[in-house]
Amino acid sequence: MKNILITGGSGYFGSKLAQRFCAMEGVERVVSLDIKAPAATPEKLLFVRADARQPLDDIFAENGIDTVVHAAWVLPPIHDKGLMEDINLGGTTNVLEASRRAGARRFFYTSSATAYGFHADNQCPLTEDSPLRGNDDFTYSKTKRIVEGLIAEFAARNPAMAVCWARPCFVVGPGFNNPLARHLQKRLAVLPRPSAAMQFVHEDDLTRAIVELLRAGARGPYNVGASGVMTTSEMVRALGGRPLPVPVGLLRPLNALAWALRLGFITEFPSPALKLMQHPWVVDSGKLERELGFAYAHDTRQAFAAFAEHVKAGRKKRRS
Repeated sequence: MKNILITGGSGYFGSKLAQRFCAMEGVERVVSLDIKAPAATPEKLLFVRADARQPLDDIFAENGIDTVVHAAWVLPPIHDKGLMEDINLGGTTNVLEASRRAGARRFFYTSSATAYGFHADNQCPLTEDSPLRGNDDFTYSKTKRIVEGLIAEFAARNPAMAVCWARPCFVVGPGFNNPLARHLQKRLAVLPRPSAAMQFVHEDDLTRAIVELLRAGARGPYNVGASGVMTTSEMVRALGGRPLPVPVGLLRPLNALAWALRLGFITEFPSPALKLMQHPWVVDSGKLERELGFAYAHDTRQAFAAFAEHVKAGRKKRRS
């Protein structure tokens, strides 16, 4: 790993990875490809403003890219499902083919445990051999499932390239800031009833896991998730709020109406996203631990506590 390209390098997780790579001995250049500039530009970082769907051959050639980390993705739900699918699917296909033409030696894709889907009959915990059933009515989960199929087919056609992908559960830490994070911070947080317990991984643990997988030249899928679970009510209380469980049969149509009317102060996600709080999707990361000897520095509760402490410190600072 000498010259690394990260798509989505200015995003929450892409930026964490870029900083980590820049601090590594042996890494000469980290090319961060994104449509927005990064918050920080370490010495080894080269920012390239580009969409993952654009022609990339020149960028690969000019920088001698040997390792690719594909983290560009539309994560927050948007109303234009077609655009979301075009960016997520089209971008991935484009980056894969550019990597092949450039002769990259390693390709890493940041997938998600959401590719397993949110179902009442999910295996618990889910292993890498569990079926991928990403929900068709939730675009994020659906496209993660579809892209994994594309990645697996690409890996089979290109055995000279070490193609690996991670399926992390929810990633938390001081940088955690997405629709779920903001919803849980509400003083009165509406939650679907019944709700399933959730699993987390600290952002630093996930970053470290990806670096170790790349160093090892690992291939195929790896679950990433710390031990333990938390209920949604526990999360809200840890953030100083009050949970308000509402029967899902009532909550779903009300949320759908608010989403359709674009009432962002009520909801930032479509009703199918409620399933991620309803049904279990806890992963078994034994493969990562056995093959690489990986050990998590934080369990689920400790990872969420790091996020909660950051939120509370921010509130205190704003009040002062």
